Amino acid sequence: MNTLKRLLIGLDLTTMDDTLIHYAAFLCAELQIEQVCFIHVEKSLEVPAELRQNLQREAVSAEEGLRQMIASKLAPAFGQLTMVETEILVEEGTPLKELLHWAKIKDIDLMLVGRKLRLRGSGVLAQKILRSGRLSVLFVPEMYEPRLRRIVVSVDFSKYSEMAMDRVLHSALSKPEVQVVCLHVYEVPTGYITLGISYEDFDKRMQEFAREKYQHMMERFPELQNRAQLVLVRQGEHDDIGELVVIEAKRARADMLVIGAKGMSAAALFVIGSVTEKILRHDMDVPLLVFKNKDEEIGFLDALIDR
Repeated sequence: MNTLKRLLIGLDLTTMDDTLIHYAAFLCAELQIEQVCFIHVEKSLEVPAELRQNLQREAVSAEEGLRQMIASKLAPAFGQLTMVETEILVEEGTPLKELLHWAKIKDIDLMLVGRKLRLRGSGVLAQKILRSGRLSVLFVPEMYEPRLRRIVVSVDFSKYSEMAMDRVLHSALSKPEVQVVCLHVYEVPTGYITLGISYEDFDKRMQEFAREKYQHMMERFPELQNRAQLVLVRQGEHDDIGELVVIEAKRARADMLVIGAKGMSAAALFVIGSVTEKILRHDMDVPLLVFKNKDEEIGFLDALIDR
C-alpha cells in the first residue's frame, strides 16, 4: 500500500498560509504523517544597508526573521502534534526551482499548495508545479475548513486510477466514516452508427462495460466494497470534461477530489494538456489531490499514443 509520510508545504506569507497550515495539521492528525517541511522562497533576502540603519533587530538576519514569523504561525496548529517532525526552510531564488529541488532532497510524498479563488494571486505557480512531472500535489482552496467524510475519485480504470484508489484506501481505513465515490466520465463513440445499434442501446452497453470494469477494480480493494459507489456521467460531444468532473464533485458534496495522473513531461503537457489542468480552469472550492508515480515520466510521443 502506498502511504503518505512526508509533506512539503509552500508558504507565501499571505492569509492563504493560515489555510494551508490548518489543513496540513488536519492531515497529520488524521493520516499519521511523520514529517512536514514548510518552505518560503524569496527572490532576494538582501536588505539595503540604508534601510537597516537604526533598526533594533539588526542582529537578526532576514532569513531568521522570516523563519521566526513562520514558526509563530505554526505553533497554534502544530503545538500538540508532538509526533510530527516539522522543519522550516527559507530560501532565496525562484519559487518553482526551489520547491522542486527541496521536494527531491527531502523525498517528499505530497506537496500542498494554495489555490486562490478571490485572494490576490495568479495561480501560475500551482500550474507550473503540476506540469513539473512526477510530484503529487494537493491544491487547497482558500479559507477551506478541513474535513474528510466523502472522497470523490475520478476513475478511468487505468493503472493510474488504481494508484489513486490505493492511496485513498489508506485514508479510508484510518477513518471508518469516510465514503468513496468513484466517478467515471465516459463517451459514446461516434462509430456506434456503423454497428446498426441505436445511441441509447450503445449508451447502455457503455454503462454495463463500465460497471464490469468497476467490479473488477474493486476486487483489488475489498475493504472499500461497502463504502464505495460508482457514479457514471456521459460526456457529450461539446462537453468539457473538467467542468463535468467539477460539477459532479460538488453534487456529491465531496470533501476531496482525487485523480491519479500520468507523470507527463512538461513538453507533453504543454501540447496535450490533461484532465487535471482542465479541472483547474474552473472555480472549485474542493481540495484537489493529484497523485503521480514518482518513478514515471511519460514523454510527448508516449502521451500521444496513450490518449
